[in-house]
Amino acid sequence: MTTYPLSEPATTYANDDDGKPTSRILFKGTLSDCAANVEAMPHNERFSASIKMNALELSYGPDEVDELIRYLRNEDPGLSDKDIADVAQNIE
Repeated sequence: MTTYPLSEPATTYANDDDGKPTSRILFKGTLSDCAANVEAMPHNERFSASIKMNALELSYGPDEVDELIRYLRNEDPGLSDKDIADVAQNIE
């Protein structure tokens, strides 16, 4: 799994019957927002959505979106701003 630009703007599009993205927009927001919205869809409808990054040449078809959702579900939240400040104070 690669690192995803979760805070970058993205758009979720509906797919056609062949699984290719259409011009119909389902959601707009960050990549993380789009993944969360797709995850909230009924499981059988998740495969009818693709996510494209707005400013980057990245797109996620149904299989990649499902992989992204699993990755985000299993990923630790990371350090909070307070945790980072505490680490910085301990270094000084």
